[in-house]
Amino acid sequence: MKRITAQVARVFLAGTGDDAGDCTNQATPCRSLQGAVTACPVNGEIIVLDNGGYGGATITKSLTVNASAGIVAFIARTITVNIASTDKVVLRGLSMNGVVFGDSNAIAFFGGGTLVVENSVLAGFSSGAGVHQAAPGSNLIVNNCEIRNNDTGVRNATGSDTNSNTVIENTRFEYNTSRGVVADFGTATISIRNCVLANTNSSAVTAFSASQTRPVLIVIDTCTIAHNGTGTDAETSGAGSATIRVTNSTIDHNVNGIGCRDRVVRQQSRNGKHELLNLQRNRRSAAIERRLR
Repeated sequence: MKRITAQVARVFLAGTGDDAGDCTNQATPCRSLQGAVTACPVNGEIIVLDNGGYGGATITKSLTVNASAGIVAFIARTITVNIASTDKVVLRGLSMNGVVFGDSNAIAFFGGGTLVVENSVLAGFSSGAGVHQAAPGSNLIVNNCEIRNNDTGVRNATGSDTNSNTVIENTRFEYNTSRGVVADFGTATISIRNCVLANTNSSAVTAFSASQTRPVLIVIDTCTIAHNGTGTDAETSGAGSATIRVTNSTIDHNVNGIGCRDRVVRQQSRNGKHELLNLQRNRRSAAIERRLR
């Protein structure tokens, strides 16, 4: 009888490794993230064993990259995720910093499918985003991350009529230059829950739509939005439709609390809750409920 050997689902990565070795053996791990991605089977897991710098990678299949608590998996280049609609990639426990090489984005998400980013730091990508979601019909989940000192924290910009979803929970956005979270130039639905968005030069949360067939909806729940140029900003051009809904949240000590521009724009406060707004450099808080139709 012919013996069939199952493909090993785990690949190991270490600062002392070698991409030419048998990366499925913990004693002979890969050295680079790209080497580990290449060696990893579909639906497999890359386990980071120790502190080190592992470089960027292009991921085109379902897999998980897992750096446990206490391990610094340092990445200074872009990770590109370009997967099919049925694929899922999980990136967990990464420390990404773009200052060294000046790449535009920490994570660039193309193709489709689902991308999950957990327990990670995305910082220093000053000309792009912590996560740039450009995949129509895709799903992005960001949980328990710190996203700071980028141009933009998370950007959903697919340029498509097909809706893409973004869910962000338990995450801090700080000192991003242009936006904390933005949806623009494509149909998008974004949910932001239990997050802090602070010290953004421009707007902490922006919804922009330039087409009736590309509406944008952002729902904010149980968040603190403070010390930004503008707290929430809904903008349109042409026949676009942009909506931001806020519940159970505090918007305080911003230059402008709520911004609305152009035509089909909605900023909504639900469930009888209130936002604390600082408008036009007034440092005195005023509790208001505001609904624009």
